[in-house]
Amino acid sequence: MMNCVRCLAVTTALVMVAAAAPLAQQAPREPVRSIARLTGDLYRVQNNDHYTVFLVTPAGIILADPINVELATWLEGELTRRFPNSPVRYVLYSHHHQDHASGAALFNDTAELIGHENFNAGLEASQAQDPKRYGGVVPVESTYSGRRTVTLGGRTVNLIHPGRTPHASDFTVLHFPAERVVVGVDFMAVKMVPGTVMLANGASIQEYIDAVRAVEALDVDTVSPGHGPTGTKADLVAFRQYYERLQERVRAGIAKGQTVEQLQAAKIMDEFKDWIEYDEDNDVNIANAYKTLSAQKR
Repeated sequence: MMNCVRCLAVTTALVMVAAAAPLAQQAPREPVRSIARLTGDLYRVQNNDHYTVFLVTPAGIILADPINVELATWLEGELTRRFPNSPVRYVLYSHHHQDHASGAALFNDTAELIGHENFNAGLEASQAQDPKRYGGVVPVESTYSGRRTVTLGGRTVNLIHPGRTPHASDFTVLHFPAERVVVGVDFMAVKMVPGTVMLANGASIQEYIDAVRAVEALDVDTVSPGHGPTGTKADLVAFRQYYERLQERVRAGIAKGQTVEQLQAAKIMDEFKDWIEYDEDNDVNIANAYKTLSAQKR
């Protein structure tokens, strides 16, 4: 009887392993990729949760972030098919982080790579810490400090460094004046609570608010983030107001002697509860703001 039980157990285990095998052998999920017209000759490219843009001109293409090697390879084929005889002439980096800046080598034979003057230093530091992840990021060949204008085929793109921000020191915001579009990668979002890294490491909230205000001053109709949906200037204003209210309410709580847990429990940012990632990020943002503002008070 015991042998039968053992045989049954072994048989059951083998059946379970056999049933699980096809699941283990399933191919990885195909990436979600698309190209959609933003306006005129300006297009937005999706790669899963990441986005970039490119502008088609009579003299070639101006591309923002290449995102990664896989997307750049796919995009190179799409651009060749859709816009023959229109090589990429410029790659305009938003910042050096590998999940946005990898893959420019695919375009480097025809394109000039441009970024903020802090780009290469930030890249070198990141490559020293994590050479494998940052191996696909090509350094910039040309830099700027405050502002720079790139012109190709009669079309213009303004590169703008909005000021110090906590996420990276080499941010570039792209302004397409004729298209009335601004592109800000990891700098702004539409109806989405900012990621927790935006307030980590004691970063200045006020400096970030000032940087967003500087971008608000641009004459645009559409804002295009590096993650999530596009929106209007009103959405950019609301994004800035999230930070302003967070700073005001956390500072007031500290003045009253409230703990971070009390502020989180009080739902002090509840008017933003319908925003994307509110549940994931809002309490952490309160905690980071509490830490930053408490340190400033000392």
